[in-house]
Amino acid sequence: MALVLSCSADKNPLLDFSDPFGDSGEENHPVPALKDSQRPILISEQSEGQVVIIDSLSKGILWTWKASEHLSATQAAWFREIDEAKAVYQKQYVLLTASSGGVALIRISDKKIMFYTRDVGSPHSAELLPDGNIVMASSTSSNGLGDALKLYKVDSLKAYVEQEYKRYNHTFAHNVVWDHKKNILWSTDDQYLYTFTYENKDGDLNLIKGATFYPLPDKDPHDMFPVYGKEELYLTTGSKIYIFDIAKEKFTEHPYSKRNIKSISDGPAGFGTLIIEPTTSYWTNRVTNSRGSSAFFKDSYKMYKARWFIDNPFSYPSDHLYRQTK
Repeated sequence: MALVLSCSADKNPLLDFSDPFGDSGEENHPVPALKDSQRPILISEQSEGQVVIIDSLSKGILWTWKASEHLSATQAAWFREIDEAKAVYQKQYVLLTASSGGVALIRISDKKIMFYTRDVGSPHSAELLPDGNIVMASSTSSNGLGDALKLYKVDSLKAYVEQEYKRYNHTFAHNVVWDHKKNILWSTDDQYLYTFTYENKDGDLNLIKGATFYPLPDKDPHDMFPVYGKEELYLTTGSKIYIFDIAKEKFTEHPYSKRNIKSISDGPAGFGTLIIEPTTSYWTNRVTNSRGSSAFFKDSYKMYKARWFIDNPFSYPSDHLYRQTK
């Protein structure tokens, strides 16, 4: 049933996306303010080391953040290869990682950096924990300092955090997703899907691995993100896309099952399913939907992931506000 609904979302999109090339955009549509955009898309873009929010109707740029405009040249280099961005805290902030070392929490309104650090591994995903601290998945790195989940204490009075609070070995770590209802963290290594509980006892942060874990259906797990409105998780691998049904504890192959998909994201009825399928090395200059129609194109861009810029009720409560951590 979940697979049928995933496909049906693309049959009646708010915008047609019927032109498979669509490179000219919708020139007759003015670019709205971010708050007025019907279907904004959040993009991790590496040609300029930036996070971009675009309007999927006008194809116009609504918001950008570039490390080079806010940090020294040395620190900005940590964010050269941004590989994930998530809308958090009721879409008032963006949490991002870069395989070149950077992890940051950015306030949308004024682009203020609320938290940032440099990881000497290879950051590929980060997640907010209920108390406002952050967990990051550091993938395999040439220096051998990746392959880990890392906990960071967020200091609301000091944005820069020099190093992680704790590290947990986790081979080929590419994803972390908080489950608000179950109060657990989901993450894959190179063989299994795991759950973790999180504890903060008087400032001592801990992740505790669950006793139950699930064999992966394929090699090279990559992007993991909630299926909108369901108790399910998307998982992309080196060769296919899967959906993990949490209640049934079962992986099922997605109908649009292509290899090496970097990200997949859907939304409420009518949004459709966004796909990042690399066309050059590990990036693309085009965001498509699961029917192959073009949602956004810019020739010079190197896009790594794209997600609908919407609330994420799977991971966060409806009253999710910025936490002043201690």
